[in-house]
Amino acid sequence: MWSKEYLVQQLQQLGVRPGIVLLVHTCLQCIGPMEQEVQTLLEALLEALGAEGTLLVPAFNFDAVDPLERLPEAALQDGLESMRARVPLYDVQLTPAAPALVGELPECVRRHPRAVRSMHPLFSFAAIGPKAEALTRNVPFHYPLGSQSPPARLHDLNGYVLLAGTGHRRNASLYLAEVWAEAPYIHRRIRVKTGEDVWTEMEGSPECSEGFCRIEPLLKQARVQKNGTLGNAEACLMPQRMLLSMAVAMLRGDSKSLLCSNPECAWCCRARKLCAEVEP
Repeated sequence: MWSKEYLVQQLQQLGVRPGIVLLVHTCLQCIGPMEQEVQTLLEALLEALGAEGTLLVPAFNFDAVDPLERLPEAALQDGLESMRARVPLYDVQLTPAAPALVGELPECVRRHPRAVRSMHPLFSFAAIGPKAEALTRNVPFHYPLGSQSPPARLHDLNGYVLLAGTGHRRNASLYLAEVWAEAPYIHRRIRVKTGEDVWTEMEGSPECSEGFCRIEPLLKQARVQKNGTLGNAEACLMPQRMLLSMAVAMLRGDSKSLLCSNPECAWCCRARKLCAEVEP
């Protein structure tokens, strides 16, 4: 059973140091048993970052998406309006971070008395520390993981990304790279509930991230990421600016390079067609 002190030691060995701004993606099950479960992990991260450091986590929740976006129209013809009526509005204080999307740590962060959370109805972030307000205030509704998003502000603050048990498949900064590289597929729109009986089309909805792991060999070769462990989980730490620089260059060389290869992934198949349409 991992103690807070041992997790702090592992974080320090990875390169986490006091005063940095750190975006964290974790899988609690991969890290393994801890003395007080997720609370121990949070306390270890805060101790490793120190009083001057800032912790940032994704606190995504997709409950406000229009049911038509997630279910076949034929299945909704008789009950669409009743289903829409049951869709909750985003509440920055009450809407939980969905563990199926982001793991269990973000909800623990969101509930922390010093936490600040951004206002995006789907792609919110929660943060603790001196830079929390700067990371989360006045976020854009459109392109929620693009310019002016919390990941973009992390770039401005010369922050770091820690992955523990998730690999790059959950690396939200790579969505920002897709926007900055102007990948042809970044302009997808989805309807989001933004008020009582109000549905708004959001531009720039992020989609499949299963292909993001394709960047890892390049990062290892360039020694951008430092590998280690956190509990039982494989973990890596990297400067986000270097990560984004390499990802943008990769995408500008081949706009399909971070798409998954699953032939049943409708999104990536559509994205490949969009890339082909603009290739010279």
